[in-house]
Amino acid sequence: MIPQNEIDSSQDRINVEKAVVAWADSTFYSHTNYKFENFRAEYSDDYFIAIERSKAYKERVADLEKDKASGVYKGTQEQYDTERKTLNDAYLKVQNEADNCKNRADYYLIHFWSNIQTTDGITVYYEHIIKLNNAYQVTEANINSAIGKKDENTKPIYKKDLKGSTDVKKKVDNSATTTDSTITPTTNTGNGSVEIVIDPNDVPIEDVDTGKKTKKEKKKKTK
Repeated sequence: MIPQNEIDSSQDRINVEKAVVAWADSTFYSHTNYKFENFRAEYSDDYFIAIERSKAYKERVADLEKDKASGVYKGTQEQYDTERKTLNDAYLKVQNEADNCKNRADYYLIHFWSNIQTTDGITVYYEHIIKLNNAYQVTEANINSAIGKKDENTKPIYKKDLKGSTDVKKKVDNSATTTDSTITPTTNTGNGSVEIVIDPNDVPIEDVDTGKKTKKEKKKKTK
């Protein structure tokens, strides 16, 4: 595994976050107040090697300039200019190779939190672990946790479900009269058809007594 601090991943994180927001916009009926955590870039060996070569040449150019400025360099001005140009041209070449590396990353991972409209008419604060490929396309989306679920029947409303399901459309219409449980995160920060996978450990807390009372009430009505 390539150490995370070896490569500046700030621009990759920006691209990943933009791609995830675009994916969420096209996937969920409604989501708000999103935030991101735990970004990780799994860079390829090819990209890592290209970056390291670029760093090496850049350091050699800097060392040469430092020697010249401090008087350590003993060659002529012409020799210095030739040597510096040779090193700088080599640096620019390998940096260009790194910038245009086709296999930049094996994948990217990021945790995505957002208040998502559900079938119960409330918004639930879901955490998805999102995986993206080298082209910043979402390939996996796993629900890792959820805050505010009523029970196991609480599900996010997806745009694809609205196209052919009358029941889902009714739930969306009725949601306007239901209490909203929006959670606002302390910080706020693309597209794909991806199956949402629910973590089996994400088990909601159920009111067991309520279920028992319901059965008793049914028995009374029968009598």
